[in-house]
Amino acid sequence: METKITKSARAELVRALHDRYKSANRAEKMRMLNEFGALSGYHRKYALRVLNGAVEPREPAQSPARPRLYGEATRQVLIVLWEASDRVRGKRLKPLLAVLLPAMERHGHMNLDPAIRSKMLGMSAATIDRLLRDTKSVTRADRPRRNMLGLRRIVPVRTFADWKGPLPGSMEMDLVGHCGDVIRGSYVHSLMLTDIASGWTECTPLVARDGTLVVEALERVRTALPFPLRALDTDNGAEFLNETMVRYCTNHGIELTRSRP
Repeated sequence: METKITKSARAELVRALHDRYKSANRAEKMRMLNEFGALSGYHRKYALRVLNGAVEPREPAQSPARPRLYGEATRQVLIVLWEASDRVRGKRLKPLLAVLLPAMERHGHMNLDPAIRSKMLGMSAATIDRLLRDTKSVTRADRPRRNMLGLRRIVPVRTFADWKGPLPGSMEMDLVGHCGDVIRGSYVHSLMLTDIASGWTECTPLVARDGTLVVEALERVRTALPFPLRALDTDNGAEFLNETMVRYCTNHGIELTRSRP
């Protein structure tokens, strides 16, 4: 515990309180004990023994500082791996490190000291989040907030019954994740578009679930379709409901709708 006052001041305080403490009532003793413990840095039970004269006052024990296991070099390596993993949280980054770290070394992006490498692979998910706390706060402040409520007001809801015999070019769009049974780390997606009228289906790969990549893939599909793209219906995912997608559909005369949340 941190020392609050000097040794000489503590001794004077004990002399001043000793007689008053013995003659005080219970409530006053409780108040004096609390104040003395806060000023002296003593544990409550030891402070009680000092005021009763059972022991001579001594310097309060100082708790030894816990050595830091993860230094700044380890934190900087973690930041690089976190950025390479598309900023996933600690619970997802922890199992990914065993694959990501060797891959970064194999391709010449890292050459770690064996001690730092061992610490990285042994780091817990909670430690990862703790070491990244300051970095996340900075990057979160720089990232623009998605105006999901405003976008939901702009993009109307459409159910399957609302199509009412559409012309070819009215399509439903969704993402299919190729991750097997475990949603962890980074994995490839397929962007799927199915025409309501004809059943014509197009699919194209995406390396990540990202709104900008969705628009780029949609442009490739649109220019290859045998009919004009008239309407798109999506779910409420952020990769579909974003300013980039709304602007793209507006510029190309595509009606954008969404399913119920």
